[in-house]
Amino acid sequence: MIECDADYAQKLALEPIGIKSLKNEKNLMLYPFCSTSKSVRFKSIKYTSKDGLLSLEVTANNEYGMAKIWDFDILRFVFSKIDTIAKRTGHYPSYVVFSAYECLKFLKRNPNAGKNIKWLKEALDRLASTTYKGNVFKNDSKHVTGFTLINYEYIETSKGIEKIAISLDEKLLISLKSSNSLITISERLLEEPSGLKKRLLELVALKTSNQDTWIVPVDELQCLCANTWSIAKFKNEIKSFSDLPWAISEVKVDDQSNIRFVCK
Repeated sequence: MIECDADYAQKLALEPIGIKSLKNEKNLMLYPFCSTSKSVRFKSIKYTSKDGLLSLEVTANNEYGMAKIWDFDILRFVFSKIDTIAKRTGHYPSYVVFSAYECLKFLKRNPNAGKNIKWLKEALDRLASTTYKGNVFKNDSKHVTGFTLINYEYIETSKGIEKIAISLDEKLLISLKSSNSLITISERLLEEPSGLKKRLLELVALKTSNQDTWIVPVDELQCLCANTWSIAKFKNEIKSFSDLPWAISEVKVDDQSNIRFVCK
């Protein structure tokens, strides 16, 4: 029986809980919210939908650089915890608190390794300082807002960081509460070392969730992946992927080069 108690939901948000599945938010899966490069990115991402109605501009912090797709694993952990709480209580907590150990273990990273504690701190800085401007949450071409996705705080000790608290931007929290916004994703994504494959594991999975095939212009796919290579290099790299859940091929549509993904 669901306990419809907001106070109880927020109490659970402060404790370790048994997370049932890995989740992400639909808009973060659809649009290029982060860098897919392992190197530090400072160049902005500027995305506009083909019909010109939706836009998203991602701006990196001069000190920390832009949030990376691996940093978004922290958000996936937060969403997964929030979703588990919501299913138990009927309420979505506005923030969650967790230990570095809890987060890193869930993300399949060694929680006792100093390099992973260092990554966690740096990732939080990038997540909190990368700024966004656009209308993808409002889905209204005239309603443009500027925002960051999270705020955070933690207690730092000689052993690392503890009691990490993450609160979500109001637009993101509202989106989580809407129907079908939190999407279950494959845990393989957590262990994928390629930023481009990691991006495809969410984007293409979402696009093929209601159909077996997705055909997309190469230039549009490159924009959705926030990729900065030449078109030729990007296309050849995508076509070379043989270990993803889709058969990938190039097709011509109206003399335009497209990539076709077909569920295996």
